[in-house]
Amino acid sequence: MNKLLLYGHGGAYNHGAEAILRGSLPLLRKAGVPILLSTHFPGQDREFGLDALVDRLIPADLSLVPAERAAAGFAQKERAAARIYREALAEIDSETVCIGIGGDNYCYPNWHRQSVFHHTAKERGGKSVLWGCSIQPELICGRMEEVLRAHDRIYARESLTADALRAHGAGPVVLRPDPAFSLRPEPAALPEGFAGRAAAVNLSPLMLRRSGRLLEHFAEAARFLLGKVDTLVLLPHVLMPTDNDQEALDALRACLSPAERARTCTVPRQWNAAQRKYLVSRCELLVCCRTHASIAGYSCGVPTLVAGYSVKSQGIGKDLGMEQWVLPLEESERLPALTAALWERRGQVRAALQGRFAGGAEE
Repeated sequence: MNKLLLYGHGGAYNHGAEAILRGSLPLLRKAGVPILLSTHFPGQDREFGLDALVDRLIPADLSLVPAERAAAGFAQKERAAARIYREALAEIDSETVCIGIGGDNYCYPNWHRQSVFHHTAKERGGKSVLWGCSIQPELICGRMEEVLRAHDRIYARESLTADALRAHGAGPVVLRPDPAFSLRPEPAALPEGFAGRAAAVNLSPLMLRRSGRLLEHFAEAARFLLGKVDTLVLLPHVLMPTDNDQEALDALRACLSPAERARTCTVPRQWNAAQRKYLVSRCELLVCCRTHASIAGYSCGVPTLVAGYSVKSQGIGKDLGMEQWVLPLEESERLPALTAALWERRGQVRAALQGRFAGGAEE
């Protein structure tokens, strides 16, 4: 092995992707070889200091995405993806270990962007590893199964994915928690408006598009929390231009009264994933949509309620014994009542989480 090539990273404005990378690198550095990072947005990664943590950023050529979209059929799309990632793929040889760090990238129609790295590694005699993944079981088609079976190792971050992969003959499969669990909070001066006891809310525009009444239910939960704490932290965890949590949180804030809005607190945009995790650690309770916001809460011992729609939220909650606090999106009308129930049981839930993570971040 002469290098590690990490791929499937979309950019640090997705602070979940940033958290995966920051949580993974201390372990990957033990290999003692250069680490290269294929990325869609190197400017974002430099803004949040990820360029200093790896040996080189390798940008994708996103000007070629329209040609990829126009390609007909999987094989043609994979060839188009090979052109998008040609600079990174050129690094692969028989001594390269390719590591897919994109979390749930196999849950989306463009998973050919992942398979092109896998196929190139195998064709050139290198190794192919899938790291910290979740895969929706019903999405594993024959073509994907063939790809997954050929990986040298797959690290599933929750048991529902691990069980599905084993059922499809993929592997070898190792069950290992998401690398972001091991990300250590980075203390920072608390933002303006943070005072007294606080709770945090994270809301995703993706979820709002999937559920017409979710905003209404989050607003009701927010009002309940404002009746219990001094400050409500509006916590964005993804700030991509086309998928920006801040827009969803602004819509939530607009649902509140002027007096309620005066007790909300925003997060400095320049804060990285570790600083956002520190802010979560200072809260009494977290209600969230994003998986890595929930991981920040769980691993800091903060009672966490997740409005989830996929195997990743369900599986992570199940493995932590927190499944009753994972709410399916189609049951979002239960969110206010479940928030109130978690508030009443927050001491018990906090103790359970702290007991699980008493030895430090789960690894």
